Amino acid sequence: MKKILLLLALCPILLATQCDPDDAPCGRLIEMQKDDLITIENLHTEYSLNDVLWLNASVDRNQQTSNSTFDLFEFNDKLGYYVELKKESVYNQNNFLFLSEQTTVIAQGESDGNTFILTKDGNSFKNRIGIKLLEPGNYRLTIYNLGSYLPYRTDCNFTSFSISTDFNEMDSNTFSFTVN
Repeated sequence: MKKILLLLALCPILLATQCDPDDAPCGRLIEMQKDDLITIENLHTEYSLNDVLWLNASVDRNQQTSNSTFDLFEFNDKLGYYVELKKESVYNQNNFLFLSEQTTVIAQGESDGNTFILTKDGNSFKNRIGIKLLEPGNYRLTIYNLGSYLPYRTDCNFTSFSISTDFNEMDSNTFSFTVN
């Protein structure tokens, strides 16, 4: 009985020594800045109900940093960027809206909720996705870094890209508009 209690008491200590102390992130991240990668095709400050706000993105496969040139096709099958759409309300200034098949139109590329995905097309990654404007109100659209789309990566042997960008012709990653 004493041996069993001793074994049970030692089990947590033995298990704790089995943990890998190296908690360093895995993979390689390459960050760069490239303005104007995402275009709002029908840019206005006011839209009518049931209009579609079209976002178009194109990224050349060859990207250059200050000291290297990378062929994105060697590392990625897809790129993606996150779209944050907020609707102003009397009750809450920042109602986050979830985008889905019912609220978007995909002419090129793919979407995964609020992540718009660029797919290979010739020598570029491209997408063209529209957001259906289904409710009147004041909106704010924000885009976040365009980067490698690796949702199911499980190993540490990969290179990932993060490209800081903004809307074409705006010098900003945020756009406000009204739907009447």
